[in-house]
Amino acid sequence: MLCTLSEILRDADERHYAVGAFNCLSLENVMGALEAAESLRSPIILQVAEVQFPEAPLELMAPIFLRAAERSGVPVCVHLDHGKSIETCVKAVRLGFTSVMFDGAALPFDENVRTTQLVTRIAKAAGVSVEAELGRVGDSGVDTADVFTDVDESVRFVEATGVDALAIAIGNLHGHYVHTPQLNIRRLIEIHEANRLPLVLHGGSGTSVEDFKACIHNGICKINVATAIQRGIMKAIRERMATDPDVGYIPLKQVMIDASRDVVAEHIRLFESNSRV
Repeated sequence: MLCTLSEILRDADERHYAVGAFNCLSLENVMGALEAAESLRSPIILQVAEVQFPEAPLELMAPIFLRAAERSGVPVCVHLDHGKSIETCVKAVRLGFTSVMFDGAALPFDENVRTTQLVTRIAKAAGVSVEAELGRVGDSGVDTADVFTDVDESVRFVEATGVDALAIAIGNLHGHYVHTPQLNIRRLIEIHEANRLPLVLHGGSGTSVEDFKACIHNGICKINVATAIQRGIMKAIRERMATDPDVGYIPLKQVMIDASRDVVAEHIRLFESNSRV
């Protein structure tokens, strides 16, 4: 069933678990992800980021996401991840996405506030949820000087913008981690205590089990996963081709579906969202 981000995260916030938000770049990703969610009775978020549009164009992924969500027996949010402009967010709203993220984290604070305010007004007029980001989540292997989300700024930002969920920086990174990061759980707790709204962790691939659990139990209600799916698929393809070099295209599609399912199922259990529907 198609739901907004607010609807899905409300229960996660009240019952102290996190919903996985999985970047799906193909039909096989979507099929595997929903198979996992339905078998484990978990809500799920299907998303695609603006940086991924060359490989997964928004206007092509939208009908796949939406039709799959409508047919599903579990709550599914269709979400724009890391929208870089008002125009991209508006396009996603018009295509039927039930949630959009405007990522103004690289902007000066006041400009981030002003632009997020506009995106929020537009999206909420259409019944669409809004996620924003404050603080800077770096890229693994590239930017190790992360800027943690400031607690006082987070309060001002949330009050000024009226967003439904806030992505924060507490030492997390995008991409494949070379070393397991040490998340600042104390900062997470401080932000959570100051802002009673669902918080979001980006860069979920590679985080330790202990940090995942600490995040889930201290206000993180949405966790993004992208790299882990891609790596899981490539590993499965390599293994299949090593044992069956002449494998055909159709069997490889099933390998991709199965690998997507297995990675998503692993994270659903880790995030404690299984058996919640």
